[in-house]
Order: sequence, then C-alpha cells, then structure tokens
Amino acid sequence: MSLRVLYHYSTPQFNTGSPKALVGLIDALDRSCIEPLFLASSDGPLVDALAERGVGIVRGPVASVSYRRPLVALRQIGRQASLLRSHRVDVVHVNELGWNTDLVLGAWTRGIPVILHMQNSEPIEVRNLNRVAARKILLVSEAQAADIAHFERIRHKCAVLNNPADLAACSRGRSIRPALGLAHDHLVVGTVAQVCRRKGIDLLLDVARILLPEFPRLVFVIAGPVGHQEDAFAERMMQLAQDPAFDGRVRFLGPRGDVPDVLASTDVFFLPTRAEGFPVAVLEAMAAGLPVVASDVSGIHEMIAAPELGWRVPPDSLEGFTAALRTVLRLPDRGKAVGERGRRSVYRRFDSATVRRKLEALYRGLCGPAATTRGRTAPA
Repeated sequence: MSLRVLYHYSTPQFNTGSPKALVGLIDALDRSCIEPLFLASSDGPLVDALAERGVGIVRGPVASVSYRRPLVALRQIGRQASLLRSHRVDVVHVNELGWNTDLVLGAWTRGIPVILHMQNSEPIEVRNLNRVAARKILLVSEAQAADIAHFERIRHKCAVLNNPADLAACSRGRSIRPALGLAHDHLVVGTVAQVCRRKGIDLLLDVARILLPEFPRLVFVIAGPVGHQEDAFAERMMQLAQDPAFDGRVRFLGPRGDVPDVLASTDVFFLPTRAEGFPVAVLEAMAAGLPVVASDVSGIHEMIAAPELGWRVPPDSLEGFTAALRTVLRLPDRGKAVGERGRRSVYRRFDSATVRRKLEALYRGLCGPAATTRGRTAPA
C-alpha cells in the first residue's frame, strides 16, 4: 500500500525557486508507492500547479500557536490532529522551518513523522517547537549548514536533499528571441531570479554598465518577479536601466512561465547572488547547456563543482564578475564547451531518479514497519 504524504507551504506563489523546488520533488515521486496531498491555506498559482498534477488538495488553515493562549493552542492542535487522521496521513512534509505551527504539533501528538525542509538558512531559535517536533530536517546543500546560526541544535536530525529541477524540460527549450525583441546576432547574458537585492540585480547592472561599451551586440535580460517587499528596490533598478548609458540593452522580462525557452534564447547565464540555498535557476541553466557565471555561495559551489563546469566568483565582487563574463564572451565558442560539460554533470548528479530514490528511502525509513497504518487507524 502506498504512503500518504501531506505537504504544506505557506506561500501561494509559484514564480520563485522554493515553490518550484517543492513541485519538482512531487513530480519526482513514484505515484504507485507515494500518494501526495497538499494542505492549502489559500488559493493561488502553487495550488493550481499541484492540482493540475493530480495532487490531492486538502483545504484548511495552518496557524502558529502560543503558550500564552494554551486553550486556543490545544484546540488548534487537536483540529490538525483530526484532519491528519481523517486523511490517513503517514508523513507530514513542511517546506519551511516555521514557528510553532499547529500542523506540526498536531502530527507530533499522533506520532506522525514530520519533515521540515529548509530552503533558506534561518537561525535555530531555542523556543522553536517545530524543530523539536520534527523527526528529520532537510537542508538543500551540504554548505547550507555553515550559514545557519545555532546549527548545533538540529545537527543530529539533519540530512541533505538537493532541490530537483525538470532537467529534460530545460534541455528542450526553443529560442524565442524575436518575441523577446532580441536579434539573432545579439550576445545575450540572462538571469532567472527575483528582482531583489539578495539576488544581486544591482551588481548585474553595474557589470552591464562596464561591459556594454566593450561588446556592441551585448544585451542583458532578467526574467523573474519582484521580490517580496522589494518593490522600492525593483523600481529603482528598472528606472536605472532606462539610463541612456545602458542604451536599452538591459531588459526586465517580468515573471515567465516559459523559462526553458528564455534559457534557449540566452548565450550565458549570470547570477551574482549574495546568498542562496540551492538555486534551481542555476541547475536549470546548466541543464540547458549554458555556461554559468555565478556567486561562489552555498549550493552553487556543489553545482559548479569544478572550474571546467563554470565560473564561480566571490559574492559582491564587481571586478570578479566583470572579468569572468568578459572571459566567456571573448571565447571563440562563447563558453559552449563549458556549458556542455556542465549539462552532462547535472544529469549525473541531480536527475529526478536520484531525488526519487533518496526521498522515498527517507519516507520509508521514518515510517518503519507501520508505514501503511500509522496515522490511519483511530486510537483505541
């Protein structure tokens, strides 16, 4: 009998890396042995994407609890325990560390294993009951541990599961340059990222200001939404791109649902990010066969694991990013040989089959012999 895994993520969005990583995990599952459910607190593009994939959508709120209101907290936890029982859930997989949520504590009261999946490097606070109740905490890269304050509090229950990406889809992208206003002979440096400071969009513009005069056919394109609470930053960047010095050759494309085609329209992928977990965008670019220039932070170090697979540059190094891009753009093949080696390397390390084996082994290991009955049978 298959295991029933209930997933939850508080965001309703589906245009950033973390929710895409969640959908990638679910896409990788063998549905004959794992039945995914998703607890949706609200409607939105993420819920729509999961419903289209045949994931069972469970409706209900998820909220924090406080010791200051114990009776309210107990009612919330009891409600979630009843929901888990009624849907015969075997594992709860929450895609964030969170803070004392009733769902996690409700699963804990029923003995249902809880997985917390840390996409970002949040500090581990003493009073965080979620991290206490969890059986396993997943990191997205080996390097992430060094970025987590008080990591020693969760070290004993951590494991690494790299974010998956639809590598095959990325390799099938078709150039849409005319639709993007790009000519066949343009040199296109592109990124797929939220427009926010953390992703280094300001650095991208600084690099563009230096390189555009050197390469008359060079164009920079940025595909992605405005980051959460980054409206002022994004507006400033978009206004700056209108400066005559950029000659209209820095273009913001906004959120895109055709990332493989955008990548296929690009010659070089560039991500001058300041902090990351395991960015799916870099993995997708490598799967598309693009040469990659990116910051040497966290999981990127594990993707571009050797110099022959791409260019890693210290974060915030304007000189380093400029030099690396200049090197790629001056290569006779524009870095295509490096991109092809990168493409082959990600298929060996981050393909869906590898993620599927690791994830299903984790679920089975947590549930043990009672995998098909835990959470399904009413207590005596």
